[in-house]
Amino acid sequence: MPVVFVYAMRPPEPERVDVCLSALVHAVSGAIGCPPDTVWVHWIEVAAMHIGERPQAYEGHGPAIVIRSRPGRSTTAVAACLQSAAEAAAAALDLPLEDLWVCWENVAPGAVFTGGTVHL
Repeated sequence: MPVVFVYAMRPPEPERVDVCLSALVHAVSGAIGCPPDTVWVHWIEVAAMHIGERPQAYEGHGPAIVIRSRPGRSTTAVAACLQSAAEAAAAALDLPLEDLWVCWENVAPGAVFTGGTVHL
């Protein structure tokens, strides 16, 4: 079960947040072959952002997307997931693809509690 965290400024059209979260559910599930209802996506609103010393407006900011999951997926599947997530978020948020930062983090066995149990 992947968990996705989107750190971004609120878009000028607030409905883009839900569009982005839904798009990420389908992008991630499609890329790694898991059911959409097993992908959890969170929006964490960023109040301000700088790139270097320059403050950024919505149009120039770079959303950061972190995908966490248990290990076991191939590098090819992870790469496809990163690409798919970046494309989905860029389209949903109306931002250039090159403005996004997306990473995959494996969570070690024994370090995840979900579904009522610790997964070893």
